[in-house]
Amino acid sequence: MATVEYRAATRLYPGTETPAVQDLDLNIRDGEFMVLVGPSGSGKSTALRMLAGLEAVDGGEIHIGDTDVTHAQPKDRDIAMVFQNYALYPHMTVRQNIGFHLKIAKVGKEEINRKVDEAARLLDLEPYLDRKPAKLSGGQRQRVAMGRAIVREPRVFCMDEPLSNLDAKLRVQTRTQIASLQRRLGVTTIYVTHDQVEAMTMGDRVAILKDGKLQQCDTPRNVFDRPRNLFVAGFMGSPAMNLIPLHAHDWTVQFAGTRIELTPAQRAAATSRDITVGVRPEGLRIAGARQGQQVMVEMVEELGSDSYLYTTTNGDTAHPIVVRAGARDVPMRGSTIGLQVQRSDVHLFDTATGERLPE
Repeated sequence: MATVEYRAATRLYPGTETPAVQDLDLNIRDGEFMVLVGPSGSGKSTALRMLAGLEAVDGGEIHIGDTDVTHAQPKDRDIAMVFQNYALYPHMTVRQNIGFHLKIAKVGKEEINRKVDEAARLLDLEPYLDRKPAKLSGGQRQRVAMGRAIVREPRVFCMDEPLSNLDAKLRVQTRTQIASLQRRLGVTTIYVTHDQVEAMTMGDRVAILKDGKLQQCDTPRNVFDRPRNLFVAGFMGSPAMNLIPLHAHDWTVQFAGTRIELTPAQRAAATSRDITVGVRPEGLRIAGARQGQQVMVEMVEELGSDSYLYTTTNGDTAHPIVVRAGARDVPMRGSTIGLQVQRSDVHLFDTATGERLPE
């Protein structure tokens, strides 16, 4: 096991002017499950491949433990990679696939069998050891790929969107297994995904990237409760946080029946009086048609125990607002309702810079 540290790590692809990863500073603790998340093109997979030695580092350094691996060969980094496409050998059995790298390393046959059997027990693959990949489900193939990484006993696991080929139900099941297995093994793990739900449910900490730059790195709870900027607020959470741009008159904004006066610290940090109010769907309460913020219900999404209302504000400038409602007494599509919010559920951002205003 080992720590991982990116020190101003940068990757600039030839023929491009903007780095795919720019000045990335990130410390990953020994045994930690770190999730890199962001939209397509954010640099998360490039950052992972830089760690694995599959992409060059054009600036800065990468350390694993006390060793500078910035320019080390991939084989010298003691990293095991789990890919999106499993990369299994179709002509080999599960046992042969899991033990392949050990065989190449000239490990003894008895030792290979011991490690393969141990990994198979961990991953519930014992009944399938003599099958070939074509006879396995997607989830079973992914577990075989995990087993191949486990038997190498690496210092670091690198996982690049390993669940993206699975259906929704299997993704939920397999991500639980991966998170549980990582905690049992205690191996430092860097996991890349574009799915914020995966990031929030699996990681000890989450690092959010956009355009090659780190936006925020914190625990899932802190990222959800205190997003650092408008991008993180709008990206993390499903459905996303509602973000409504307003103008502060006398350093006060009015939203959903609540008068919000900016604190002296917020006034000092704001670059102008254009303020964006952020409220999560569960932070809004449905009130009477003449109370609070008037909105029209455009669509109702029924999810069994919960419902989500997709609404737009009434007035000259319509803004979309998503509201979480209960399973019963759900407003009809096309109806007008009022929304109210408590001050404690409101986040304030500087519209110009996108930065969160201090409490």
